[in-house]
Amino acid sequence: MANTTAGTDGAALLRTSERGVPVALDWHARRYRVTDAPTRIEDALGMLLTHPLPVRGWRFQGTSGDGTETLVFDVLLCDDAWRVVKTYR
Repeated sequence: MANTTAGTDGAALLRTSERGVPVALDWHARRYRVTDAPTRIEDALGMLLTHPLPVRGWRFQGTSGDGTETLVFDVLLCDDAWRVVKTYR
């Protein structure tokens, strides 16, 4: 996809359902509501690799609370904190 951002700044607060599935993301002073079915990063990578990587994360689409911005997020758990590692416009 075009318009990607890598190496984004700062930790994120990932809000999940009781089943552990993302429902919202607080990042860069905005809350993004998850607006699609999140995909586990390790499941997506598993289709490309023969050996699983020790990675825990999600890819999902999020829309800002005011509806003015929609992004696809790659979010990884790093040292017990969630981090946005890539976004797609």
